[in-house]
Amino acid sequence: MKTSSALTTLAVVLSIAVCTQGCNRNDAGAYQAKPYPMMTVQNGSLTLVQEFPATVKGIQDVDIYPQVSGTVNEVKVSEGQAVTKDQELFIIDPIPYEAKLEKAKANVASAEAELSSARFNREAKVSLYTSKATSKYESVKADNACKVAEANLNLAKAELKVAQEDFNNTVVKSPVDGKLGMSSVRQGALVTANTTPLVTVSDNSYVHAYFSLTESMVLFLRKNSKLKESDNDADFEIKFKLADGTMYDKLGDVDAESGIVDSSTGAITFRAKFPNPDGVIRSGGAGSVVIPVTLKDRIVIPQTATYEIQDKVFVFKFVDGKAVATPIQLLPFYDGTSYIVTEGLKIGDVIITEGAGLIRDGMPVTRKEESQAQAPAGEQTAVNK
Repeated sequence: MKTSSALTTLAVVLSIAVCTQGCNRNDAGAYQAKPYPMMTVQNGSLTLVQEFPATVKGIQDVDIYPQVSGTVNEVKVSEGQAVTKDQELFIIDPIPYEAKLEKAKANVASAEAELSSARFNREAKVSLYTSKATSKYESVKADNACKVAEANLNLAKAELKVAQEDFNNTVVKSPVDGKLGMSSVRQGALVTANTTPLVTVSDNSYVHAYFSLTESMVLFLRKNSKLKESDNDADFEIKFKLADGTMYDKLGDVDAESGIVDSSTGAITFRAKFPNPDGVIRSGGAGSVVIPVTLKDRIVIPQTATYEIQDKVFVFKFVDGKAVATPIQLLPFYDGTSYIVTEGLKIGDVIITEGAGLIRDGMPVTRKEESQAQAPAGEQTAVNK
């Protein structure tokens, strides 16, 4: 009796299991299809906003050094002050150089007198030699003495120029319009010619932002933007992001490009020029060059529609009620939310946009919402990560 009861119980359990499994199948014997959001592949557009770290320099950053040594008698400007070209900045004690200048002037006057006497003597010797009143030796000697006097005069004039230049250099002037940096030189300081830094003057009316691009990025921009292979890409307008993350309100353009690839980094250096009338960007600062690139008539899909297996990217196409795993090729630049497909999909294909990690190849699926079967409309802004 106990054996018969056990067999009866087992039969009931098996019947329930079979019934339960059958309830999860449709009439054809297949598993019930689950709904997933889908989209119909269409052409769209995507704006990739590429950011590249940049260092900033003024159009001119001039480090000023004294051309003569001496004691600073006067500092005529303040740190951070705006200055104009030829404005006086420092006065170095001029007395020693004034004395040298006067001495050089005296030497010139003396050499001129000696030359005058030598010429007079030469004329006299030539006259006597012509009348055979003196020897040819005396005539040649007088001529050579005149040449020596001329050389001495030229030497004295050259020394006068040097003395005059040294005297003028006791007044240190700004070589450009710009703004002064910080300076440790104060009145009474002893400075050495071409050694002691006085101050830096930066012309920041325009600034240059230096940034680097990989070869692949340069080729991408050549094909998809206005970046030209020339020394001046004035039509290629770019933006600048300040150090605090805010966007600078004036556009710039690429005005120079390195002709070689850096062998250590594999990158090419570019220079962009930005107007800076209000001095918002400072020389020596940092930020990011921002290059927007709009790609039109491209197949754009959400990243949530993809999954990866061994460095290959797949999507699930919706074909005859089933999910079909399909390998695709992507543009290597993306935004973190969307991909641009270069191979593997065509206009009109239907793909599953979410839940790719839960689906298996050949699994029956249905479309969750018909309203979601639309391609992304308009432009999407993206930042290359």
